[in-house]
Amino acid sequence: MNNYTPSINESINAKNTSTAELCNTFIINEYYNRLASSSHTIMMGPRGSGKTTLMRMLEVRSLELWENEVAEQFRNLIDFSGVFIPTDRVWKTQFENTSKRIKSKEDLRVLNSQFIYHILQQLAMTVSFRTCRVTEKKNKYRHVFLEKSDESELVKELSTLWCVEPRINSLKSLISSIVIKKNLVSKYLNNSLIVGSSVLRPNVVYGEIQSILDSSISIINTYLNEDGKKWAFLFDELELAPDEIVQPLINSMRGGHPDIILKLALSPYHKGVDVTNSPDSSMKDQDLSYINLTELSESEGIKFCKELCLNLFIKKSIYESIDSCFEKPKDIDIDAVFDSLVAKDVGFEQYLNNRNLNGLSYIEAKEKQSQFRKIKFISYLRDHSKKENGKLKPRRRAADYYAGFENICKSTEYNPRMLIGIMNMFIPIIKEKGLVSISEQISGLETYFDSFRSLLSTIAVDSSDVRVNNIYNLVDLIANYFKDEIYGERFNPEPKGMLVIDENTPSDLRDAIGFALNAGAMISVKTPDNNGIGSSMDKVLTCRLSYLFSHHYGLLLTKQKKIQLNKIMDVNNISASTITLVNAYGFENSKQLGLDL
Repeated sequence: MNNYTPSINESINAKNTSTAELCNTFIINEYYNRLASSSHTIMMGPRGSGKTTLMRMLEVRSLELWENEVAEQFRNLIDFSGVFIPTDRVWKTQFENTSKRIKSKEDLRVLNSQFIYHILQQLAMTVSFRTCRVTEKKNKYRHVFLEKSDESELVKELSTLWCVEPRINSLKSLISSIVIKKNLVSKYLNNSLIVGSSVLRPNVVYGEIQSILDSSISIINTYLNEDGKKWAFLFDELELAPDEIVQPLINSMRGGHPDIILKLALSPYHKGVDVTNSPDSSMKDQDLSYINLTELSESEGIKFCKELCLNLFIKKSIYESIDSCFEKPKDIDIDAVFDSLVAKDVGFEQYLNNRNLNGLSYIEAKEKQSQFRKIKFISYLRDHSKKENGKLKPRRRAADYYAGFENICKSTEYNPRMLIGIMNMFIPIIKEKGLVSISEQISGLETYFDSFRSLLSTIAVDSSDVRVNNIYNLVDLIANYFKDEIYGERFNPEPKGMLVIDENTPSDLRDAIGFALNAGAMISVKTPDNNGIGSSMDKVLTCRLSYLFSHHYGLLLTKQKKIQLNKIMDVNNISASTITLVNAYGFENSKQLGLDL
């Protein structure tokens, strides 16, 4: 299974941003504090959740260039040299095309060396930056003076270990030799698939990644006179990497060189990758920490979004306060809503009668006020959707409940890329009128939802039921079930709104939900049964719909009760076992389906 899913804001991506621009626009949140620790870390989040930004802001170059009132604090706090490892998409494609056809162990070594050289190139570039004698550095973060003679000896040692041949014994030449070696490896692999090819097999570094990095860091620390100093390898976008690469990295988090820290950025769901269950893998809370980028608290999320939008607005010459740019919905009058709903909703009237709440005002309720608050939003949404005769109104604009800056932020799940995308729709309105009306806010959410729906519709599913042809059809099925929980004939104070995928869920259906998780349509939920990082090997996964769907289906913006996914399928008379993912690329026995659109 390809754990990569396309994004509707692919161009708004930290990987395309210069280091200087990244530092100028970086906004600290609680995740950065946790990621900056000296422990092995697995960071999980859907597309656009900020994984790349957080990782890049830990590399040496970024921390040197970062100018902020707290930048110096983090330079003093972070006690490792960060080496950022972006995933090479070209290499990944070649790996998938070549790995199934390779016959010899020697050629497999050449194939695996691609990823190793990719890491070693980034490591050599970081060492070169730290020891550079030409560029004047303001902060001198992690700067080390290295004599030319020591540099020459260091390059000789690393060249021998890495099986490269720099023209001269300098770090720059070492980097060039790695680039040349990567090119030779790529050419050899391409030609090795051609019958009768006579291209010589290149001499490459081979062995376990952990072993090669252990030896490399020992040599580097020796020549930098930094015995015991730590290095953090920051692996980004591992959803693009084959399982054969990801699993050993996870397993390496247990034990290994004391001077090496691994930080891995993963998408929420991974088929074929075992985070905690393998005998060789790290155990939860023992050797590593987990960061789920969808677990930001509401207060921290709003704080982060306000700062992000403030910076975005200033760039567009908008200097008003954020709150003043968005019309706020009126506070819900509980008494008025209850009176209106009782008159047209028999189920609601029965519910109030059974609890001796009918006829009471909120002020009179006193000790029962908590019961009023519990059903306040459900009652408001039901009242908004029902006619005087109790029947549901034809589809109309979503309730004002979903408007206001804070609810827009919540609808985007505090996802920075998603938030920037939707704010770019509102900026022209603010510049023209000074205020985004409630109707314009709802319209913007719906426009963004339509784009998201189109994206999910590109991920195909095979099913014997014509109602389920793609991932969006499946999400729509689930969303409508949750909608019926709120708007059904019987008033339900605790509607279902959270999915449980357990061992009884067929593997292909589980993988389909995995795609929805990776796209951000579903949000993983941490429970006592799991840590919020999905795997095909986990017995139980818990997730909910993204709040971006709430306004369209009339759902709540809060967590709800759980229900097994299989039960939803049964209610809709769909056999869960008939749903299979489409292998769009036709790779045999492929664990990862290509979804690079």
